[in-house]
This record gives sequence, C-alpha cells and structure tokens, in this order.
Amino acid sequence: MNQQQQALARLRRLLNDPAAPLTDIAESYVSVISEQLLHFARQAYPRDGRGVIEMDLRGIDLRTATGSAPIAYYPADAGSDDWPPNLDEVLATYDPHREAVVLLMQDGCEPLIYVLE
Repeated sequence: MNQQQQALARLRRLLNDPAAPLTDIAESYVSVISEQLLHFARQAYPRDGRGVIEMDLRGIDLRTATGSAPIAYYPADAGSDDWPPNLDEVLATYDPHREAVVLLMQDGCEPLIYVLE
C-alpha cells in the first residue's frame, strides 16, 4: 500500500469513528489531497507569487459534507486577520518550487499550517 492509499484508508477509519477528533479528520483530509494541493500551488505561484493555499473548513463537518471544500490560493501580501502571525515567516522561507504552504481553518481551534513537499 503506497502513502496515498494509507492516507485514504486512515481518513476512512476516522470518518467512520464518531469519537474521532475533527482536527484529526481535517489533517487526514489534507494528506489525502496533498498531491492536488501541490499541483494547485505550482500553477498559482508563477501568476501570484509566494502565497498560501487556504482551506476554510469553518462551518463544514467533513463527516457529512458532500462536494468540495473551499480552497483558494492567496498571495503572501494579501494577509488576513484570520491568519496566524507566524504564517508570514513560513511564507518568507518556504521553497515555492518544491513546497506548498497550506493554511487549514476550522471551527473550535487555531489555524493549522502545513508545508507540503
């Protein structure tokens, strides 16, 4: 079983577990779609420069959601009051040719930052 298949199997287990924390489900979701997120960032970077992929899952329960999550690429200088202060440092230091920065927003917890390779 490859890494992508393992991530999908973990997400399925979490979705079927009523006691699974929503943060674990969301993090697993990021793992499952990491290749698509990297591809998205590689397309956006030449057009918009350094930036972040924001996944705003506030108000969405991934256990019951259908369709796609709101995902957008924002240039680093776009900024938002919702973004954590340490995001600026991450955006200044990541390698946009081989990495992507993902900001995961969800209800009830601080935003999570991922640097995908």
